[in-house]
Amino acid sequence: MISLQNITKKFKGDTVLDNICLKIQQGESIAIIGPSGSGKTTLIRTINGFVIPDNGSISIDGKEIKYSDKKNLRQMRKRIGMIYQLFNLVERTSVLENVLAGSLGRYDNGVGLVLSTIGLFSKEEKEKAMELLRFVDIEHKASERVDRLSGGEKQRVAIARALMQNPDILLADEPIANLDPKTSQKIIDLLLKINEEKGITLLCVLHHIDTVKDNFNRVIALKKGKIIFDGKISLLNKTELLSLYEIEESEEFEWMAA
Repeated sequence: MISLQNITKKFKGDTVLDNICLKIQQGESIAIIGPSGSGKTTLIRTINGFVIPDNGSISIDGKEIKYSDKKNLRQMRKRIGMIYQLFNLVERTSVLENVLAGSLGRYDNGVGLVLSTIGLFSKEEKEKAMELLRFVDIEHKASERVDRLSGGEKQRVAIARALMQNPDILLADEPIANLDPKTSQKIIDLLLKINEEKGITLLCVLHHIDTVKDNFNRVIALKKGKIIFDGKISLLNKTELLSLYEIEESEEFEWMAA
């Protein structure tokens, strides 16, 4: 379980997260929504330790993250995979090499880390990387350079790389923002497959409201750093959604009941 207690974060005097309290059970799949600047990305980056909160605490399975303790932070990060909007791949190397790089997150130090850092991966690591490429349906591109792939293919590689570290938690920061609708749905389907088949907790920041409605049961809505809704998507009504984004009523939101 992930527990956030009274998390507050300010940047240059502006409050980005305002007294956030949240509990997430192992194996849940959750969409995080809200307008730009509402704190969505900052929220998930506090969970993997990329952002250090000014106040409050975060615990995973009852163990508090100690941001000043580098060993504690490394141990926590081993359990968390991150998927980005812009993929964060090494474009001029192969698909397989990018996925293998995900194994680096499992090491603290020692011979294994040194060998992996210089590109000397074990047979077991290579077999696991190929297994994951099969799982995300891009094994046939293993030897191809990443810069020759489509956006959807790159995101599959990024997902395989995140899985390479055997995470318990996947954080996805707008993973379909740069993809067309058909490809976007395939990536969401893949993330939900990982959640269901591997029992990995999924937190997914999304802007596509229809995607949230069609694929996620629990949604967390942020506005100006505060959680203004946390529950079943079916309970988030049209009026609340329009208020969240501060827009006038439009056809885009007609699926919600008033």
